[in-house]
Amino acid sequence: MAQGRILVVGSLNMDQVVRVPHLPALGETLLGAGSLKLVPGGKGANQAVAIARLGAEVTIAGRVGTDPFGDRLLKALQAAQIDTGQIVLDEQEASGVAFIFLAPDGNNSIVVAAGANMRLGQDQAQLERIFAEIRTAKALVLQLEIPLETVKLLTSVAHEAHIPVILNLAPAQPLPQATLQQVSVLVLNETEASLLSGQRVDSTEDARIVATVLHEHGIASVVITLGARGAILVTTDESGKPHSIYQEAPKVKVVDTTAAGDCFVGALAVALTEGQTPEEALRFAVYASALKVTRFGAQSGLPTREEVIAAYYS
Repeated sequence: MAQGRILVVGSLNMDQVVRVPHLPALGETLLGAGSLKLVPGGKGANQAVAIARLGAEVTIAGRVGTDPFGDRLLKALQAAQIDTGQIVLDEQEASGVAFIFLAPDGNNSIVVAAGANMRLGQDQAQLERIFAEIRTAKALVLQLEIPLETVKLLTSVAHEAHIPVILNLAPAQPLPQATLQQVSVLVLNETEASLLSGQRVDSTEDARIVATVLHEHGIASVVITLGARGAILVTTDESGKPHSIYQEAPKVKVVDTTAAGDCFVGALAVALTEGQTPEEALRFAVYASALKVTRFGAQSGLPTREEVIAAYYS
């Protein structure tokens, strides 16, 4: 891999978390437990913090508003030793926010008001700086809480510069086949894999079949996360044939699933850019995300590298 930092281009949101007895039904009013919690989040920022905590240098590019949330989001990233020089203060839109209902079993429902995140790509000066950063990066990490046109453009720039692209297809949205074929590693959960492939993913075997089909359509490596069941990775073996790898997840007590997928993506990016084998990288990512769900909060619950390694032997 090239020397340099991992570059994350993505969203920054202030998570507004309310604990509820159960996820609300249509038209239902619930009394939440305790007070509103404000926790720095956003898929891009979460993945950047995960990468930093797991031992790699990382730069994040994005946009926040000139409001108190924006200031707090920036300070949280800087406290994690992340390079925030590619973040722009947007004068027209407020910082992104996410409204999270958190149930006792750790599951959640989330609504995102994207705000300044959806203006990423409209500022040509910022784009040019991101292009330059891509060309010196170890890898480019993307998600879909920013405009799809920006994702397609940055993927193309990285592909032309021979920089690996790790794309988290979340929240689930369709992308052109040409863009997907420029991706080095595509990470999806079961719902996202079903949307992209048109096939239901209800089991580990379903995930293996869908990941293999997506790989055979020109995506170098495909990873489908399966929650408490672990994850499947399909790539090419030394003989040029599809090779599937399954990693089960350790059994843990679930507290909060928020950002578990982001933790997985960050851990996978770290492991792969270090030159770990696909088997090693998948294990590292599964164990990191399993640790995340045992803790409250998006960024606040992300584990360190030492904690993930210790979990291997616990």
